[in-house]
Amino acid sequence: MNSKPIIQAQFLSTLLTKKYQFIDLRDPYEFNKLHLSPFINIPFDSFNEHIPQLSKQIPIILLCYTGHRSLKLAQSLNQLGYHAYSVEGGFYTIQYELKRHSSF
Repeated sequence: MNSKPIIQAQFLSTLLTKKYQFIDLRDPYEFNKLHLSPFINIPFDSFNEHIPQLSKQIPIILLCYTGHRSLKLAQSLNQLGYHAYSVEGGFYTIQYELKRHSSF
């Protein structure tokens, strides 16, 4: 089993119709400019105040621009008993995959 809670960007499209909590951690400007459905925007800087609203029974997929902040947050949430994963490479990699495959 992988020790880091990550999901590779090229496999994200297979999860978008599954029951997950999809959270985009980028700031509202970046999110409104371009985002993936069904992700909701909870900016990284205000995420802690939203933790009580998250379900521990439904896995969480976290997305930021490069994958660094979402990975740190996924690791922290997992220590609290959540099942959280970071999209490896973040939105930057998703944009690359969109251009390459148009599979999203």
